[in-house]
Amino acid sequence: MKNRFASSTYVGPEAAASKTLERAGKPFLASGRAIDVEAIARQFCNVELMFIPDLNPSGKTLLGLYTPTLNAIMVNSDNIEVRQRFTIAHEIGHVQLDHSHGAGPALFAFEAVEESETFECTPEFENLTGADERMAGLRKRKEIRANKFAAHLLMPEGLVREVWREENQNLERTANALLVSKQSLGFRLRDLHLQ
Repeated sequence: MKNRFASSTYVGPEAAASKTLERAGKPFLASGRAIDVEAIARQFCNVELMFIPDLNPSGKTLLGLYTPTLNAIMVNSDNIEVRQRFTIAHEIGHVQLDHSHGAGPALFAFEAVEESETFECTPEFENLTGADERMAGLRKRKEIRANKFAAHLLMPEGLVREVWREENQNLERTANALLVSKQSLGFRLRDLHLQ
């Protein structure tokens, strides 16, 4: 088994997402307002994206998973676009936070997982927040950190503030512009003290 903490260097999910956006060149979709999370996965992290209907390799339906062995993020294609985008960003969080992987330099100075570890993300983990982190085990803490990473990757503070202002503080229009769910935007707006 690899040493999970060869160094004490820690980068929080918020800083890791900002650094990932910066290193990836902050790619936007054609609309110019939503982050192109697929480009980050493919071009920056150099990870294969696979969209699979009814994703359930272990017998239970998953939102997505990252497998270092295949160097792939698998996404349940039965979900709506905003769910798929958040899932991709969440799995990139595992790539960057838990595996120190990607085309860019690692964000951590330790080897976080064994090559055979797979990150399966089920619906039970999708609404975990920082408040749950203190009482969570290691598995849940990884999922909470990946959720935080995803929120910051898809909704960086400056972009959220700009679009929120341009859309006259309308939750639905802002969520549509950023291609995120109203629920995840609501969490992010509260995090930024905008709601």
